[in-house]
Order: sequence, then C-alpha cells, then structure tokens
Amino acid sequence: MLLAASLNAQAQYLPLHGGEYLDTTTTRNPACAKVMTLPYFAVDAKYPRSSATLVREATAFLQRGNRKFSGSGYLTFRFVVDCAGFRQPMTQVLQTDANYAASHFRPELVSELYAFLKTMKDWRVATYSGHAVSYFTYLTFKITDGKVVAVIP
Repeated sequence: MLLAASLNAQAQYLPLHGGEYLDTTTTRNPACAKVMTLPYFAVDAKYPRSSATLVREATAFLQRGNRKFSGSGYLTFRFVVDCAGFRQPMTQVLQTDANYAASHFRPELVSELYAFLKTMKDWRVATYSGHAVSYFTYLTFKITDGKVVAVIP
C-alpha cells in the first residue's frame, strides 16, 4: 500500500496570533500568483473521494505505527489548493472537542493526520467564469476515542 510506504516528516508547528499552523510556507506556482482565491464550495472543489474511503485510508495510515491515540472531537486542516490543483504547504489547524469548544489533541495525532493529508494528491483544478482559480479548502477528521470515525472533505 502506498500510504504505508510514505515518509512521515515532522511538520513545523507554529502558534501565531491568527491561529495555529503546521507550516507557514506559502510557495506558489508563478502561474497562480495573480488568480483569485475562492472558497472550495464556490467552485465545487470537494475532494474527489468519498468520506467512507477517506476514513478507511486514514485509519490504515494511523494503524501502521501500532500507536494508540485518545480524545474525541474535530481536527480540521485549512489550506489553499492552487490553480494547478496542488495543495499549498501553509496549513491552519483548528481543533475542538465533541461539543465544538476549543480544545487540543495530542501533537502526535495531529502530526500523523497531517502526514496523511500530505499523501492526498487528487485535489481538483477549479475554474470560475472560465478561468483557473485557487481555493481555500478544509479537511475535517471527526475523532471518537482516538479513532477516525468520519472525514469531511
């Protein structure tokens, strides 16, 4: 399985005034530098795999290290996909408990799920009024007792 063979590089964690980020690198494709950046729902740019498929893949990815995780709630990654369909490195991390109150999961779980996110390469190229655009998107993991039970792409 390709996911099991991926390298797990540690992300740079940065708490900033505007939120928590796993990277602040905003590398951009020069061709995308001057295009609009819209929300994913404005350009129908949902990730092209089902939530159930992503749950299975995320679960397998987490199990490869035989580690046990804990906690319940939602872990969301917010990032930009450029006009060529490539996820940009700057990723905001949003974490809540099951009642949507601000909370934090263990850094190891956040790091593992971010490593899983980095394996996802099928982001859509989006257009608006016939022109390629970049878009903000979110990937949310619903976690119950340390296990991924839903992925909201």
